Amino acid sequence: MNNIFDIKRFGNYLLYDLRRAKNNYGLSMLVVGLLPFIIFIITEFISLIIGKGVILLPDFAKFLSFVIACIIVILGFGAKAYGELTSKQAGSSFLMLPASIPEKWLSLFLITCVAAPVALFALLFLSDGVLGLFFPNSYGDSVLRTTFTRDLLEGMTTLREEGVYINLFGILVIDWITNILTFTLGAICFKKAKVAKTLLCLFALGMIISTLFAILLGNGAVDPEQFFKRFDSPERAISSFNWYLNITYICTLAILLGGIFYRLRTIKH
Repeated sequence: MNNIFDIKRFGNYLLYDLRRAKNNYGLSMLVVGLLPFIIFIITEFISLIIGKGVILLPDFAKFLSFVIACIIVILGFGAKAYGELTSKQAGSSFLMLPASIPEKWLSLFLITCVAAPVALFALLFLSDGVLGLFFPNSYGDSVLRTTFTRDLLEGMTTLREEGVYINLFGILVIDWITNILTFTLGAICFKKAKVAKTLLCLFALGMIISTLFAILLGNGAVDPEQFFKRFDSPERAISSFNWYLNITYICTLAILLGGIFYRLRTIKH
């Protein structure tokens, strides 16, 4: 059992892996975490140049900074933190590390799916909070106190009262996990142009799936009214859709985690 998983050995390797990820992506993460500052400064600078003076930053700009930050980290973290494993020197060093493949695989999962988003959102919310505190007249409320956020939460509450429960936080978490694991898998498979090649693979996969659906459904479009008539009630339709989403996410995660494990096990230099 110790050859497969040893908690002390795993702890030591996880700390090493965290330090390596920090060295490889720490500065980039800091810059990305400061995007609320960057977008705020650029917006106000442009406003001053065109003669409108200091303006109140629109709420959509705050959300845009968070969205852009997530996209940047999802696309680039795996390539910078683990992409070097495809090189001869780093790959050989990886093979020599005193840890089993399951331990290395679990460490990669925890860093990409837990440590990276925690660090990113800690920096984003810190930047957002500081701007809201020191520039209330030009930055306005923090992103969690904007009208958009309040309306979204009220809408979710209304849907829940009507029997429709949407776990928005769960959806965001699983989307983060599946997306960042996808680009991390691409990073440890491709030697060059890791992000671009991963995007091309996703595009090709999307084309194949679309073609298969077109063949299965024929030329006819799916009529939503006819679709919902198959179920006894709207609740039954929502429940079926929920099962479909869960099965899709589980299969996607299984494929990604299995692919990463297989790639780590087959790295040879």
